[in-house]
Amino acid sequence: MRDAYRLPLLAADVRDDLSRFHLLHYADRVDGFLISGHNSGTHWLRFMLSHAVAHHLQLPPPAYSSGPQSDVYIGHARHKRTFPQAPKIGSSHHMPSRLVALLGAMRIIRLPPVVLLVRRIPDSLLSYFFKWREAKALGPLSDYVARQPSAQGVDLWWFIRFFNRWGLLKRVFPQSVMVVRYEDVERDPEIWIRRIWAHWGVELDDADLAAAMAVASRAVVQAKLDPAYGEDIAPDRAARMACQYGPTEIAVLERRLEQSLRHAFGYGTAVEAPETSSRGSSREPVPMVA
Repeated sequence: MRDAYRLPLLAADVRDDLSRFHLLHYADRVDGFLISGHNSGTHWLRFMLSHAVAHHLQLPPPAYSSGPQSDVYIGHARHKRTFPQAPKIGSSHHMPSRLVALLGAMRIIRLPPVVLLVRRIPDSLLSYFFKWREAKALGPLSDYVARQPSAQGVDLWWFIRFFNRWGLLKRVFPQSVMVVRYEDVERDPEIWIRRIWAHWGVELDDADLAAAMAVASRAVVQAKLDPAYGEDIAPDRAARMACQYGPTEIAVLERRLEQSLRHAFGYGTAVEAPETSSRGSSREPVPMVA
């Protein structure tokens, strides 16, 4: 089946291999990167991380969980550093050129410390669909899941390519790239907030972690949304969970993941119902969509 998609996948790969050098372009402007798949809990994690480091440095925390004012410590790498004494972490959904891995394998380049945030692909894909189905006219869920590869847009193929490219980079830069799974953060956020900042060179204490946990709940994230930003990163849980895959969509997902996903980051290719993926967590799930 993958052979039927060879040409459009090749077109998407060539475009990215010739243009995606974000990691190299901004390497000397940041102290580290937070790279995440779409709809993998980025805003939620970034909000906690920002409050932890703000407390650590005795600086003001971000005013909002979304919008430009949420980017004070962790935001686009092109933004200027707000506080000279604070680390600058570049955040994006970057799809890296495979040439970066080649240059790394040849020991021509090095990377700043990278935290790669991933989430189970079917959950991220469904969350993206729920968020953008009207604004981007994504059509019925069955059509969206069964899309053919394209050089544009975010779909199942985007996530497969994102995982595969970052899996390759992780192999080449095993010490620089730290993989963090959304589900693991959800189960024990304190541990992962500490580990992430340690990877970026900052050792947090218990009071710093307490500052992060004070903004970890869905209620706080919603209350701190930037009213001028307009993007809901914590949608109504009941409405979100009502959007589910049927047997046909699950069959397509499992077939394509089995055939094309080379770096699964421990997830496997079986499609787990989204509402069961966070069972066992002692904390109320925060179904981030961004």
